[in-house]
Amino acid sequence: MHLTGFLSRLGYKVFQRDLSIKVVRDILLSYGGDEAEEILELLSGNAPDEAKIAPSEFIDELAIWIRDNVDKSFGFSRYAERISASAKDFGAVEKLIKKRGVLDEPLEFHLEEAIKETRPTIIGVSCPFPGTLVAAFKIAAYVKKHYPKVKMLLGGGFVSTELRDLKDERPFKYFDEFMYDEGYDKFVKGVEVPLFVAPSYEGIDWDEYFDVVETINPMHRLWSVGRWRKLIMARGCYWHKCAFCDVSLPYIKCFTMTDPKEIVDAMEKVGGGIHFVDEAMPPAVIRGVCKEILRRGYKTEWWGNVRFDKSFTPELCQLMADAGCIAVTAGLECANDRLLKLMNKGITLESSRAAMKAFHDAGIMVHAYLMYGFPTETEKEAFGALDFVRGLIKEDLIQSAFWHRFALTVHSPIAKGAEKFGLKVLPHRGKFCKNELAFIEEGAPDWDLIGKALNLAMMNYLEGRGLNKSMKFWKNAAEKN
Repeated sequence: MHLTGFLSRLGYKVFQRDLSIKVVRDILLSYGGDEAEEILELLSGNAPDEAKIAPSEFIDELAIWIRDNVDKSFGFSRYAERISASAKDFGAVEKLIKKRGVLDEPLEFHLEEAIKETRPTIIGVSCPFPGTLVAAFKIAAYVKKHYPKVKMLLGGGFVSTELRDLKDERPFKYFDEFMYDEGYDKFVKGVEVPLFVAPSYEGIDWDEYFDVVETINPMHRLWSVGRWRKLIMARGCYWHKCAFCDVSLPYIKCFTMTDPKEIVDAMEKVGGGIHFVDEAMPPAVIRGVCKEILRRGYKTEWWGNVRFDKSFTPELCQLMADAGCIAVTAGLECANDRLLKLMNKGITLESSRAAMKAFHDAGIMVHAYLMYGFPTETEKEAFGALDFVRGLIKEDLIQSAFWHRFALTVHSPIAKGAEKFGLKVLPHRGKFCKNELAFIEEGAPDWDLIGKALNLAMMNYLEGRGLNKSMKFWKNAAEKN
């Protein structure tokens, strides 16, 4: 549900403006010196990706300089992420809200500009990740000071996971309401909310955006290159059984599919390339969407998240490619059959490899999400997983991958049956954020070291280096770093 469009139909004026790109531009121009204008022009233009790598590296280096010399919490995409991610008490966050930083002046300037233009009575702020938390509260602090009659709402993924058990009263000085999940009931003030509502991108100047090209890897760059519009094919996850996942929360458990015709209508309405941000696009809906795209003769490019299950046959993958699908992402997790069964993932290495092969043969790129440090996992299994992934890269069955450290979340099946997985969950204290739980696993390997080795190997693999190096080589290299 796009809250802005829904509330406006109820007669509210709602603030709708993406400030982040303007703030980033201002910071670059303020701190980047004479090169900043030229760099922004190059990254915004139609130059080949190879020509954008050096300017992108300049932005990374500038962010490091600002962090080291001006504001230790600074980051272009993850401002104050470390503190907000671990803040069990609101006091630590509030100190950052009140402290003036690099972001404040440009953020307030563009916020004021947008408020004067739209004259809102309600401002909705989305907080999808920990790194956006401090800036979200800075926005609210400014509005409450200068426009006290405007109602402030905070929603997004971080709110729906971390703040479900919010007991601290201090955040309510900044936001009047915290919007969990999609922020609405089936009926609100007598108005029925439709199952599928396309987001509105009205008012967004796409020319304001620029690309950050950290690698020429065509799959990996999809996250930072292009002007992808966000849509979903279905709410929730059609599997919703993975032991590490937030299966008890509505964004996972409340699975509802959408009519493929409505989805394609939305694709045509928002225009441009589409990134489907589903937990997992259902194969049945994908098939319907592809057929509808082809029936209409609609030309587009799209990508999104799937599961490596047997439904992705060569025939379906080719249909997807014919309908404009260029890439998929999916969780291979620990890449070990014992662990896949333990986590109730519902896939095997064999089924996953078959799906990857079908995507590859259809010309669709693949990114694999990988996990290490899962309860009971051994060092041997972790490096065995790396070896399996190395084989996939050699065969060009995946074009990109990334390792994530296992995190125990309060809404997962593991948290509710930790003893089955050999974990001792530590007490949680605090009235603010509550999502990731601290735990002890007796006899666990050195996951810090192993994680460094896995990521070092993957970084080199994706650049075509070190594919014949032993697992011991990467561990030794990680130890030296």
